[in-house]
Amino acid sequence: MATMDNDPLFTSLCSSKTLQSASEGFFDEFYQTVAQNFTGKSANWLRDVFAKQVPPGDEAARLRLIYDDPTVCFEVLGTLEHVRPVFRGKDAKFSWQRREQARKLLAEGKTQQALILASQAVMRAPERGVDDHIDQGMTLACALWTRAEVLLKALDGKKALVDLQMAAKAGFPVKESGEYYGRVAKCYALMNDPKRAEVSAKLFHQLSGFNDYALGRLREDLEDLRVLKSEAATGTADADRKLPELSGANADLPNASDKLALSGTREDTTKGRYIVAAQDLKPAEPIVVEPAVGACLYTKFFGSHCNACFAKLVAPVACPECAGVAFCSPECRDRACSGYHRFECHYLDLLIGSGMSVLCHLALRLVTQAGTPEKAIELGTELKRTLCAHEDRREPSDYFQRTLMAAFLLRCLQKAEFFGRRKTEAAEPTPLEAQVGGVILALLQSLQFNAHEIYETKISGEHRIDSAKVQYVGVGVYRTSAMFNHECYPGVSRTFLGTTMCLYTSRPFPAGATIPENYGMHFIRHPAAVRQRTLRSRYWFGCECRACQENWPLMDKLTDKPRMRCPYPDCDNTLNFPQKKDPKIKCWKCKRYANLENSLMMLDQCEDLYTKGAGAMADQRIDEAIELLSQGIALFHKLAVPPHKSTHVAEESLRVCFADKGSINRV
Repeated sequence: MATMDNDPLFTSLCSSKTLQSASEGFFDEFYQTVAQNFTGKSANWLRDVFAKQVPPGDEAARLRLIYDDPTVCFEVLGTLEHVRPVFRGKDAKFSWQRREQARKLLAEGKTQQALILASQAVMRAPERGVDDHIDQGMTLACALWTRAEVLLKALDGKKALVDLQMAAKAGFPVKESGEYYGRVAKCYALMNDPKRAEVSAKLFHQLSGFNDYALGRLREDLEDLRVLKSEAATGTADADRKLPELSGANADLPNASDKLALSGTREDTTKGRYIVAAQDLKPAEPIVVEPAVGACLYTKFFGSHCNACFAKLVAPVACPECAGVAFCSPECRDRACSGYHRFECHYLDLLIGSGMSVLCHLALRLVTQAGTPEKAIELGTELKRTLCAHEDRREPSDYFQRTLMAAFLLRCLQKAEFFGRRKTEAAEPTPLEAQVGGVILALLQSLQFNAHEIYETKISGEHRIDSAKVQYVGVGVYRTSAMFNHECYPGVSRTFLGTTMCLYTSRPFPAGATIPENYGMHFIRHPAAVRQRTLRSRYWFGCECRACQENWPLMDKLTDKPRMRCPYPDCDNTLNFPQKKDPKIKCWKCKRYANLENSLMMLDQCEDLYTKGAGAMADQRIDEAIELLSQGIALFHKLAVPPHKSTHVAEESLRVCFADKGSINRV
């Protein structure tokens, strides 16, 4: 990669968006208040004191400086002293109202609308005994009981059973309720588990006073539900998708195929460390299957996706204390609430109100999910060795803003008792707290260049390909995947199952070749000047890939007559596409006449494979489409070199097929 030669104004804008995404948040006011001190005798404080008096890489000392230096410390401490819990709490009355509205809609046959309101009732319901004036303190149990009824109507026995079990834990009188076991029996019937359904039916019979008529009616209902469920079933559910299997484990690159290797060094300012092929790779090979080190949802999806695993919500499970986030299951809730969420819960709306970017939230999340300050420091040290931060290139004003953000996030951790119960309410950090603050500051720099956007495929129609659209739902950080360098002509396709990233090759690679990813600037969609400006300002490097050096055209201007490879095995030259009917042409490198007739015939075979692959996509035969497209792409790269319009269309089609293997959101 070339050295940075950026547009300073655009670079500043790009950098600020990675720190503060909402201009109306109070963090900007915080910064402006502190920045008023940089006048008069202190006009050069950022340059001469903040940027120079702290050793490079000592982020804890840099953070400590803003608490100690009289130029800024009074405004910093004065603001941080006002950090207080701000979160969306529970409301028993609201829950009761939504529950009653849901029951009314269910009686009218409006099941989906009833499910939305019943879920709102669950989300806002306080724990047992919190508000005895409504439902005798049983608002949560009542809300879950109502939603289970709605879910049974929607033929979702699995989700209904979860709600019934949670209702029992929330205080629903199971031992005295035959109706409870009647509903449990219906759940098992919908789940095609007749043995458990029969056991539950017998418990219903016993608790209903051995009412044979009621048992007979229940068994009729169970049979009706089985029939309805079988009629509604349509193939394999999207939720049952599995992660691809790698060819073998990689000892040096966690979660990567054994066909990859790490090359380069951190000291190389041009390429750094990057991924290469350790063995020959074919198109469509899975090469990385990597869970996120940490991931955060965009706030606009807090109500529609699981805060922990990013699954689309059907029957959301609430945090016991706040109504700001939702989970797809009790397991995800318990894992989050015993981990990161216990430190974020009461400060979530404050964090959102600051206007901070999702990358700031991700920096905080990496610390909170570590669980202890010591583990957070250990993780921070490991990530600092892996992820580039370019701190030596950062402008002092940008560095200072990130330091202020780190101080704010550290204050939230102090108040949330991440460090245990403190002996003082003062904002000044202890040495241990300053170390954790330094970890946050380092992450606020490195995540700017190393985080990946996580997406799902949103399907809005009957045709899973034609109606598919990428929807970005959050961001994550990945150790191994962060090691791929950028090229404007990518060699991999990226998809996600939840927060797990899957990378597939989109073209063949010989052993030793660099395997490039793409940071959002693909040559088929963006001209070279736009790509270079964006990459220099957003990622602080200039791209020198072939697409940039040769100034490849956009998709609509691409040629269908590529340069052909010399057919002699001992020659690596490429030849111009024959312009005349005679396919013979002299290779200037090996000095032999090359007959390209066979190559041109096989190029026609590539086009035929691409056409068949497109037909398979149209018929929604995705696995067949992947096989046909990858065969055509592999054959093309044996015969010719890009750019070539049909091949790039095929590579994009392959990307769409891989996306169909990832997270799906049907609307």
